[in-house]
Amino acid sequence: MKRNQTAIAAAISLACLMLAARASAGAAVPAPRVNYQILKQSIALHVNADGSYSETVTRIVQPLTIAGVSAVGHVEIAYPANFATVKILAAYTETVTHRRVNVMPSQILNQSTPAAVRAPFLSDGHVTSLLYSAVTPGAEVHLKYVEAFKRPYLPGVYAVSEVLAPQIPVRATDISITAPRRMHLYYHARGPWYETLALNGDMRTLTASATSRSVEFPPMNAAAITQYAPMAVISTAGNWRAIAQAYDRLAGDAAGVTPQIRATARKVADGAGGEVAVARIYHWMQQHVESVNVDYHHAGLRPPSAQSTLARGLGDSNANVTLLCALLRAQGVAAVPAMISPAERFVPYPGADPFAFNHFLAYVPAYHLFLDTSARYAGIAALPADDQGRPVLITGASPRLTHTPGPPPGLVEAREVQDLTLMANGDINGRSTIVAAGWRAMQVRHDVLGDRRGRRLQRFIQNNFFLSGKAGFMRVVAVRNREDLDKPVRIVLRWHDSDAAIPGKQMALLLPTPGMIAATLVPFTSQARRHVPSVLQPVTIDQSMRLRLPPGMTPEELPRDRRMSTPFGSYRISYRYADGVLEVDKDLHLTQFVVSTREYPELHKLALIAVSSERKAVLLHRAG
Repeated sequence: MKRNQTAIAAAISLACLMLAARASAGAAVPAPRVNYQILKQSIALHVNADGSYSETVTRIVQPLTIAGVSAVGHVEIAYPANFATVKILAAYTETVTHRRVNVMPSQILNQSTPAAVRAPFLSDGHVTSLLYSAVTPGAEVHLKYVEAFKRPYLPGVYAVSEVLAPQIPVRATDISITAPRRMHLYYHARGPWYETLALNGDMRTLTASATSRSVEFPPMNAAAITQYAPMAVISTAGNWRAIAQAYDRLAGDAAGVTPQIRATARKVADGAGGEVAVARIYHWMQQHVESVNVDYHHAGLRPPSAQSTLARGLGDSNANVTLLCALLRAQGVAAVPAMISPAERFVPYPGADPFAFNHFLAYVPAYHLFLDTSARYAGIAALPADDQGRPVLITGASPRLTHTPGPPPGLVEAREVQDLTLMANGDINGRSTIVAAGWRAMQVRHDVLGDRRGRRLQRFIQNNFFLSGKAGFMRVVAVRNREDLDKPVRIVLRWHDSDAAIPGKQMALLLPTPGMIAATLVPFTSQARRHVPSVLQPVTIDQSMRLRLPPGMTPEELPRDRRMSTPFGSYRISYRYADGVLEVDKDLHLTQFVVSTREYPELHKLALIAVSSERKAVLLHRAG
């Protein structure tokens, strides 16, 4: 979540997070030119009788700009080398003068993926790279290759899917599966796809075809294209339950409880049972088992044994969730892996494809808890923002597709209370108390606190105060619940802002404000209408300021109160002055993850009101 350039917000956010708020402000920017178009694309799976299969990819791409040349002149094909191979069948450039320039063997490179180099026990991913010559705008880049797989990623599951990216024009594309007639083939699509079925002896071929010539560039905070763009899925799995069951067959007894796992779980739980034991084991894993990222297209979906992950102290989300499930089972708590994607997508794929997911959580049915082992600062009941509200496929004895929960209703994720004094010389002395709960607490612990303590933390806070354009100082007075991840984190700051207002009989004071509310909504200020769904993060932010004015100074006129309610949230700001004290209260409450194009104009209006209200000037004058 981006934050604006104000003193308090800067103190609790990374300086680079301010750039997006600046870039998104102002008038709408004209859509950039299309850099390249796909003239033809085909992805064809052929399933063999022994369970192996091949995937033949044919693609003709035409760059239209110099940027397009850069984008299509270098192609990378990644694959799991432990059970697949890649063979290039054709790779050449057809120039604008119709001359064919082949990609030479010296221009085809093969190397391990970074994840395979760092953690070869998790991935044997390889990348075949092709460097094209004579690529210019208007030329055609041709590629045809075949990947041969010894086995499918999940037992008995063969699937292919394609989504039509709105920013890339596609003249013709198709996906297909050719399989023995005894296999069922299921077709599901969203948008202008059409299917054809062909029979050839004991084989059948199901094909989905489409074209997409219109172009649209999704704006900031738009949903992932898999949420709304035309998409087709052909699969041998008729539903998500079949995907979950296939994963269980592949995982086998990877989560088996060994004597060492049982001893570790008993030591970590330290006599506790139930939800307390879950919390202790989960937090122990966050601190003692490192998490690495692995692309399952390159690594496969089979998890290593929980015992081996415990011994190494390192794993990807699949491996670490398997270990967490084993540790919990050792303490008598049932837990199973759950498959999820952190993309900004809140609806399932049209059909069942295992690569709809690229991340794993642990699910504890007894307490309806989803636990992310890669989230170092997550509390037991607080999922990271990227995990909330997403489709999630629970495996195990009761497989089902559901959604992860959002923030608990009524939870205030961010609260800031400012107690300020305006001096006669125009300076402000301030004390701010910041409380962050849920996913916001996770964010503050990660972005601000991390491993910073003492002088390092003070220097970080002070530097961000300066980066916000302020003069003076900011100090950390106290930090509460830094390590207790299941409680809100509390930071108390003391600060002095020099030259906040020009002294005299009149003062023009720009009201200090944290800026968290504006940063949340500023991506929606530049466009009055959108043609794609927009994404919000449900949140409640409360901010209050109490400013004591110099003796004899009073505001000439207060800004007017503003309030707006919508189906997806509300915003309120109010001003009060009495007995020498100016009070400003603000709150933002967002309840939906996705705002439709029909609702978007209200979101735009809400954003304008909130952003314009964040920094208001007040003219003060001295009585008499």
